[in-house]
Amino acid sequence: MPPLSRRTLLSVLAVAPLAACTREPQPPQTSASPTPTPSSWPLRPGDKTIVDAVIFDGAFGADYVTLAAEVLHATYPSVTADVSVVSNVSEALTPRFAEGATPPDLIDNSGADQLAVAEMVEAFLTLDDVIDAKNADGDVIKDTLFANALTPGIVNDKLIALHYALSVYGLWYSGSRFAAEGWAVPATWDDMLVLGDEARTLDTFLFVWGDEVAHYYQELAISSAIKEGGDKVRIALDNLEPDGWAQPAVLGALTQLESCVKEGFVLHGGSFLDAQAEWSKNKRALLYPSGSWIAKEMASETAEGFEMMAAPVPTQTSSPTFPATAIHSTPTEAFLVPAKAANPEGGKALLRALLAPEVAQEFTRTNLLPTVVRNSIPTDLQSSALTSQTRLLADAGEHVFSWRFADYYGLAPEQGKLWSQFLSAQLTAQSLAEQLQAISDRVRNDPSIERFTAS
Repeated sequence: MPPLSRRTLLSVLAVAPLAACTREPQPPQTSASPTPTPSSWPLRPGDKTIVDAVIFDGAFGADYVTLAAEVLHATYPSVTADVSVVSNVSEALTPRFAEGATPPDLIDNSGADQLAVAEMVEAFLTLDDVIDAKNADGDVIKDTLFANALTPGIVNDKLIALHYALSVYGLWYSGSRFAAEGWAVPATWDDMLVLGDEARTLDTFLFVWGDEVAHYYQELAISSAIKEGGDKVRIALDNLEPDGWAQPAVLGALTQLESCVKEGFVLHGGSFLDAQAEWSKNKRALLYPSGSWIAKEMASETAEGFEMMAAPVPTQTSSPTFPATAIHSTPTEAFLVPAKAANPEGGKALLRALLAPEVAQEFTRTNLLPTVVRNSIPTDLQSSALTSQTRLLADAGEHVFSWRFADYYGLAPEQGKLWSQFLSAQLTAQSLAEQLQAISDRVRNDPSIERFTAS
């Protein structure tokens, strides 16, 4: 399959009608399902009917999986799902992959502490039978998904993960405050520094960062670098090339961020939720780099009338390779079915239920971002966060890019420690680049790691 970069995952969403919504989300009405044959799960003698699902306890919670479990139970009354949540996926689940242990039937591999899939590819089943199946409406599931939605889960031509939520990345800000001040989100780093000076006169910071998610600023830097240097920047980083972090566009982005740190424009807000509240509730910072989950994650800690919106990250010059409107967007929330699970067929059945249109719509209604399922935005839903995402995707056109080396190789925790030091002015841009390159070099030279090739 072609790479995710420079493809629009959600361009059709730009014309999705959005109107006011006041009702509470209701459980979906399940469609009639074909009568299963006795030769298929879960009706065969000895078939297990309890599905063990472990879900990352992040911004999305686990309610959407519980909802899918209800859909599955409506189809197969004998089947129940045990849905549990964990904050650190790798820490919680690595012991369950040890010799003699039994992993869950379905895993949501997300968050900063993910399972390093690259080191355990053979531990997971391929998922072609999930997407080749028909849903309750009689549609083949893969035909109901957005183009390139499957790409992040493919390793060596094998689909081993299905990503569920479509996230748009950018600089998030208060639309109401920027409008009141007459500001525009800076399109270049030079303009960013000007805004930082103005913010300082108002006793406000340009950025804020939290301990557990310092790597969000890596996303900002890479996005800015790709916009400046184009696909070659993305490919070099994704393929762990020896000079990936030494590329001029990458060093340029790091240097611009270093200038922000040196100028005192960056606030350390403590733990990540506290830091994000400094931005969304206390308004001590103007901008926050994040994916679309931020709207749901901070819903209870956002000031009234904030009008959360997203803008593209800045370019380094006025003539970048990609236009200023180019953005990073990718499917997130990777679902995996372990090969040694007690009930892998049950795990796959629950995953199919997650891809049901009615479940996907409820996910979008609750979390204010789309899923990989087309037409998953309820037509009666209004949200400044969701509206800005659709606008960004429409403006970006074909200039939508992504990468996956950090998540695929499980590098976020190690990289995040370096970013914490950098944002605390303990590392220079050059030192940060060198140490990030050392991580990439180590992974590239490890023969035990199964690598992917970006193009």
